[in-house]
Amino acid sequence: MISNATEKAELLNNFFSSVFTRESVDSIPLPDSCFTGSVDQRLCDITVDASVIADKLHALRPDKSAGDDNLSPRFLKDLSAEIATTVSLIFRKSLDTSCVPRDWPTAVVSPLFKKGRRSEPENYRPVSLTSQIIKVIESVLRDEIVKHLDKFTLIKQSKHGFRQGYSCVSNLLSFLESVTASVDAKQ
Repeated sequence: MISNATEKAELLNNFFSSVFTRESVDSIPLPDSCFTGSVDQRLCDITVDASVIADKLHALRPDKSAGDDNLSPRFLKDLSAEIATTVSLIFRKSLDTSCVPRDWPTAVVSPLFKKGRRSEPENYRPVSLTSQIIKVIESVLRDEIVKHLDKFTLIKQSKHGFRQGYSCVSNLLSFLESVTASVDAKQ
C-alpha cells in the first residue's frame, strides 16, 4: 500500500505510460488533393474577431476544471468582454509567428476513478486538463476551417462526426438508406 503522494503519482504515471499507444509518424499517408478552387480561394489565414472570442468565452461552462494556466472557466466567462480583445491579439500573434504561449498546449493529467478497488492503478483513467483559452482558440479555428471546407464542398457527404447538423445517428440512417436502396434495386 502506497501512502506518499509522489509515489502514488509515479505509480499512476507508470501505469498510464504502459498502456499509452504511440503511433508511428513515419508512415502518415499524404491526403489526396481534392481542392478545386483557385489559389485565392485557399484558406491561408483566419480572421481573429474579438467579438467571436468574447462569445465563446462567455459560453464556457463554469463547472469545468482549469488547465495548467489555472484560469478557471468561471473567471474567463465573467471577464469575457474585458479580456476578449487581449486574447484575440495573442491569438493573432500566435498565428503570425507560429508560436503559442507555453500554457496553451500543456495539460495536467489527473487520474479519474472508474470502478473496482481504488488501490489498483488500472481502475483509473487519465484525464487531461487543458487550458480553457486554448479550447476557445481551437473552437474558433475549427469553425473557420469547417466553414471553408463547407464553402468549397471539401467534406464528403459521408462524413458526419464533426459537422453541425450531423451525428452518428444521421450517419447510421444514411448508411441504412443506402443498404436498403441497394437491396430494393436487386429485387
